Amino acid sequence: MTSVKFSVNQLTVYYAIKMGMQNVSMDINDRQITALIGASGCGKSTFLRCLNRMNDLIHVAKVSRCTWDEANKAFVPTADATGAVLMDGDDIYAPTVDAVELRQKVGMVFQKPNPFPKSIYDNVAYGPRIHGLAGTQDELDQIVEESLTKAGLWTEVNDRLKQPGTSLSGGQQQRLCIARAIAAGPEVVLMDEPCSALDPIATGIIEELMGELKKDYTIVIVTHSMSQARRVSDRTSFFHLGELVEMNDTEQLFDNPENDQTKGFISGRFG
Repeated sequence: MTSVKFSVNQLTVYYAIKMGMQNVSMDINDRQITALIGASGCGKSTFLRCLNRMNDLIHVAKVSRCTWDEANKAFVPTADATGAVLMDGDDIYAPTVDAVELRQKVGMVFQKPNPFPKSIYDNVAYGPRIHGLAGTQDELDQIVEESLTKAGLWTEVNDRLKQPGTSLSGGQQQRLCIARAIAAGPEVVLMDEPCSALDPIATGIIEELMGELKKDYTIVIVTHSMSQARRVSDRTSFFHLGELVEMNDTEQLFDNPENDQTKGFISGRFG
């Protein structure tokens, strides 16, 4: 039976007074791949960053359920409960939650590969070191090997772990970033356009890797490629102008969408 990893309720995000996302509610299932699709600027990445509180790092971002009162130049809470993001039933925006600890549980892979200016080994070992996940060098070595193996990279780099991560190809660098994310022991991996800078062969490798990773992790991916969403995801959410228009099982959403806006987007009539 599929369980819910995230339950998002009526969430709104403003950047200063500009709305980035409005009243979004959805459940994200554990050990599945959820794809977020929609045109540029529709709120996909904003939503993704809510799941590990990366929006906290943007000083003008305000995450809540509220509306902008133009007359009074102020945010006004709506009549019912403030928007919430629950992970395993716990509110990740509660004052007692440490955002750094949250990001250990909810790792992130960005659009462009961004290995640290360190060796391949040290890129992967970084998270386990700062979070104290390895008590000995042997334990750290094991975490690095297991993470690189899960990322499908171990056999390609095991004889050059001391070389810079930046010496790898683009596709290998992105897999190194995936290995770095999972080495910290997350439960969830967020991916923001992880293949947009890669060639088709590297993209195929990453997509195949996602299918393997969902056995152990909940994955949420932002993608501009509808064909990619259809290939890799179990469920798909369509965003338009900051709102969640439709969410369904991927096959159902693409073959028989319920909303006319969804039909227009996936048929190429707009977006």
